This record gives sequence, C-alpha cells and structure tokens, in this order.
Amino acid sequence: MDLDDFLEFYLLDSQEQIEKLGSGLLELERDGENISLVNDLFRSAHSLKGASGTMGFTPIVELTHAAEDLLDKLRQGKMLVTNEIIDVLLAVTDKVKMMLAQVGQRLAISVDYGDLTSQMKTITETGALAQESKPFAGKNQAEEKEDKPGVAFALSPEETGTVREAAFASKSVYRLNVVLEPNTMMKAVRAVMTIQRLELLGNVVKIIPSIDELEVSDALEFNMLFVTNESQEDIRADILEISEIFDVRVMNYTLPESDVNPIRTEKNVEEPASMSRSKQANQPVEQNNEQPQKDVNQVHTIRVDTARMDNLINLVGEMVITRTRLVKIGQDLQTENQSDPLVSNLNEANVYLGRLMNDLQESVMRLRMVPIGTIFSRYPRLVRDFCRKTGKRIELVIHGEETELDKIVIEMIGDPLTHIIRNSVDHGIEPPEERLTVGKPEAGTITLDAYHEGNHIAIIVSDDGAGLNLDKIYKKAVEKGLISEREGLSENDIANLIFLPGFSTADQITDISGRGVGMDVVKKAITNLGGIVDIKTSRGAGTSMIIRLPLTLAIIQALLVEVGNETYAVPLSSVVETLLVNKCDIKSVGSLPMVQLRGNTLPLISLKQKFDLPESAAIHDEVYVVVVGLGDKTVGLIVDELQGQQEVVIKSLGDYLNGLPGIAGATILGDGKVTLILDIGSLLQDILIKH
Repeated sequence: MDLDDFLEFYLLDSQEQIEKLGSGLLELERDGENISLVNDLFRSAHSLKGASGTMGFTPIVELTHAAEDLLDKLRQGKMLVTNEIIDVLLAVTDKVKMMLAQVGQRLAISVDYGDLTSQMKTITETGALAQESKPFAGKNQAEEKEDKPGVAFALSPEETGTVREAAFASKSVYRLNVVLEPNTMMKAVRAVMTIQRLELLGNVVKIIPSIDELEVSDALEFNMLFVTNESQEDIRADILEISEIFDVRVMNYTLPESDVNPIRTEKNVEEPASMSRSKQANQPVEQNNEQPQKDVNQVHTIRVDTARMDNLINLVGEMVITRTRLVKIGQDLQTENQSDPLVSNLNEANVYLGRLMNDLQESVMRLRMVPIGTIFSRYPRLVRDFCRKTGKRIELVIHGEETELDKIVIEMIGDPLTHIIRNSVDHGIEPPEERLTVGKPEAGTITLDAYHEGNHIAIIVSDDGAGLNLDKIYKKAVEKGLISEREGLSENDIANLIFLPGFSTADQITDISGRGVGMDVVKKAITNLGGIVDIKTSRGAGTSMIIRLPLTLAIIQALLVEVGNETYAVPLSSVVETLLVNKCDIKSVGSLPMVQLRGNTLPLISLKQKFDLPESAAIHDEVYVVVVGLGDKTVGLIVDELQGQQEVVIKSLGDYLNGLPGIAGATILGDGKVTLILDIGSLLQDILIKH
C-alpha cells in the first residue's frame, strides 16, 4: 500500500468524522446536557486529530486540538453549551472540510484558521463556568488529555505501523502510566495481569520497561502503549480492579514528527518481542481471545470507487443490449426454421440467459442505491444557519431518510431541495411575533419526507408557514405580461406560475432567496431527472412541494410504441394502462384534446404533433392511447402501434442534444436501431404549466 492509498483511506475516514461532528453539534444544541453525545464528539475530534497527525497535516491537527480542548471542558462539566460555542465548533467543521478538499486535490493546506483557534482558546480560558456543574463521574483529575514529556517509546517499524493503522481505523491510541503500591513484591505478575486485562479491550503495542526489566529493577511504575475503542474512564476503572495497583493515568498518544513522514505499512503486524514472554505465560487467555478477535476482524463492508461501479453498470448495460440482440436473432431464426432443434436450443438458452441477466441487473442496480438520508443530513445545519441570520425559530423534521434512490439522482437532487428549503425559510415561515399574533406556535416547522410510490420516489418539503400569496403571484404575473387579466386560472395553475423563468414576488433581495432565479431551475433539474414537481398550498396554513422521481436512471423496462415511421420507448414504470379509443370520442378543450375515461377527463398528447412527424396516409377510425402518469397526474399519449415490452439501457444524448423537451435519452434495440426514450415527467409538466 503506497502513500496515495493511505491518503484515500484518510480522506474517507476524516470526512465521515467531520460529518459526525457536524450532525452531533446540531443535536447538542438541542440537548446541551447530553453527556454521552459530548463524549462522542470528543472522540470524533480526537480521532480526526490523531489520523491527521499521523499523515503530517499540522493545520488540521492544531485546529482539531483546540476544538478538543473546548469539548473537554464541556464533557468535564466546567462549561455550559451555548450558541457561541456551537457556532465556533461548526465553523471548525467548515474549515476542516476546506482543508480536506485541498488535501484531496494534493495541494498544500492554505486555509487560514488562526482566528478560530484564538476564539476557541478565549472561550476555553474565559468561558462561562457552570456554577452547579461537577465533573462527570469517573473523570480523574490526574488524567491528562495530551501525552506529556516523559517516557519515550522507541517503536519498531512494525509497532509504528500498528499505531498508524489504529489511527486510520478511528481507534484511540493511549499511553498508560501504571503506578504500583510501594511494597509490591511481584511487580512482573501485576504487569502481566494488566496486559491480560487490557488484551480483552484492545491491543497492547509496547510496555516499558519490559517484564524482565521491571522484575529486577527498583521501579514501581511501568508505561504501556495501548490501542482500543474504549474510553479513558473505562480503561482506568478496569486496571484499578487489579490488586496492588495504586494509580493509573490514561493519556492520548501521538507519534513523534520523526515517525510521521516515512510512511510504511506492514500487512502482518507481529506483537512486540517484549510481549512474547507474557503471552507464553498464559496460553489459555490467548486461546480464549482468539475466536472473538477473529469475529471482530471480519469485514462486512468495503469501499469501492464510484468510477469502478459505474464501469460495472455500463458493462451490464451492454450485456443487456447484446442479450436483446440474441433474442431478436433467435426469433428471426425461429420464423425461418421452425423445425430446427438448434434454433429451439438457442431460444431456450436465451430464456435462461434472460433470467440470469435479470438477477445480475437487479444485484448491480442495488449497488447504485443510496439512502436519501445522505442528502437530508445536510439540511439541519442549513436551516440552523438561516435561523441565526433571520431570527426565526424553525424546527426541521425529517422522515424516510432510509429510503433508497439512485446515486445519480441523489447527486442531482441536492441543489433543488436546498432552494426549496431556502424559500420555505425566507418566504414560508413567518417571524415569531407574527406567528404568535395569528395563534401559531412561535417556532415554525419544516418537514422533509421521502417514501416509495411504486417504481418512483416521492419527496415532500412542507412547512406550516403563511402559504403562497396567490393574489400577489397573479398580479405579478400580469405585470410581467406572463398572463392576461382575462385569463381564468385555477389556484393550482396560479401556484405553478412560480416555476416560470425569472418569476419572483420577493420585495427585496436577501442572501437566502429572492434573486428571481431558482424555482424555474428547480423545475428544470427535476424534469431532467424524469420527475415532476407539484405544489399544494393553503393561505395561512402552509405549503407543500411534492417531487416525484424515478428510482433509477440506468436500465429500465419500457413499452415500445410506433409513431409514424419512428419507434419510441415509454418507461413501463410510468404506464398506467393502454386503450383503443375511437376518434369520434376525442373532444378538444381549447387547444388540448381530451377523452372521457371512466367518468374523468383525460388530456391527450399526439406524439406526431409533439415531435412534428408527418401524418400517415392510412386513415383509421381508432387510435391507441398509452395512459402514463406520475402520482395523481395522468395523460394519454396517442400512438399508431404497440410493439411490446422490452428491457432497455438509458444512454445519454450528449451535451449537444441533451435537454430536448419530452426526451429522456436513447437506447439501442436488438436490431441495432437507436430509439428515443420519452420523458414522462417533462410531458406531464407541459400539461400542468401550459394548459
């Protein structure tokens, strides 16, 4: 493993630790007396500092060290949690993210952090003390957070590698100073008992002096280097249970700078030679520990570079296309050679291959599925910062964060959701005094929810604010010339006007929203993903934005339809039903054709007119209609013929043709013909907005 491999592992682990810090700080702001949470935050800061020190990133070490000092004051009960402390610690997470970004780009860290360390030092030294608070139980005043000058561990390369790997694995590395009773006769036995007790909690890397030296010397203390996941308090309490142990000090340990730069790793780290005698002295302990250690080291998850995963999915897509061609060849041969047994064998093999491909496709597609909570987790901090700027009190409630969605969709939906939440904070939720006046709770609520709807996912952003001012939206649209005063629009139509380019009712521009850009970009981004966005609003009660998106954008089942001389693929997940409709039953309302379907009016779209295709010479009294929908919105697509169902791989049209209205992408059929895939979300959005 070379330095780049270590660096990638370090970056992944550090990003996880900084995310834990960020989310934990927001939770601590709500529950300032949660001692367990403070301890978790301290451990995350310590792990981040230790790993950064191992890699030699001094700025990150210094910044997280100052944060560690501040968190240590909190966990000792010497200081109360305040907004000031949360603000400065959140600023630390922002700075560290910027530093990690520079590390990831292989640049020297140039982020200025002196002001933050000064602020934390000032708060640590002069911050308000908790008058009635006492240090947490089990915290010994003799414990120190940093390894003070004293014993120097001369580590071998193997032992240095053990310490490094522990830091990369987010484990704690401690120096233990164990003091024996003055009249202890069997000092080596006490040391061996200490080692045996610690081996149940972690890994003893080194002991100084060695067991032999301790027995013959006058020393009444020994030092140990210990790797573990346990807390300092638990380690100390465990060792003090051994008889003739007078005191134990547990201190954090970091490698000297001279050991940081030359990076080496040893795959098989052997135990220090000084430990071998103690291990041999008690074989039963070693045997008892062997099986649990094996279980602990089992790997249940691995990290895979996304480029490799995308390449695997592309290969599966090509296999799907090739299998489709094989099926087409088999069908053609069956037509010409119905009695040939080889053709029958080929078709049987194709059927079996189809089953295998379906299983393979399903397994590979699961690799792309990511919990939407990875996106939702960024919004508590966002809402918190907005509240600090606006003076509003808002609670963000999140549901359905475990709902899984395609990785590409996850990556692209973040910014639209951010803008919707910005609008809810700035335009939706009223100031506290205004809410109290109308009988609402002082704190507003924004709810984020996600759940599956068949082969789609629904994401709902709702607030209990003032709701959309439809009169103001209507007047502003008339002023801008977007609609005429005589145009009769329903409340839902008026609400959807906010998706028009450049439309805004904000009286002034703020750094949160109101720049006249955004909602049209939101709609475009969601439409590009094959989704649809809808609004439900009630004056004085709040607004809900409902987004519906396909679960995946890679391999789908599609219904192939003919329109003139062209073939189009309709995503089967959007198909509700197919109809054969008599032309005389189709009526026009304005410029929009409609048909009555079980007592409801179904709007129709002629794909020939939509894509400007020539009319066929043959005249038929009936036409095929494919009813498609997302959520509760449906529309009928008028086509000439239905070809059947087929598995297709979505291919991008490239930058030049990307964004064509009504087209989501293209695919290659079994005969090698390129077919366009319809964008149902875009077609439905046209019906909602234009008509």
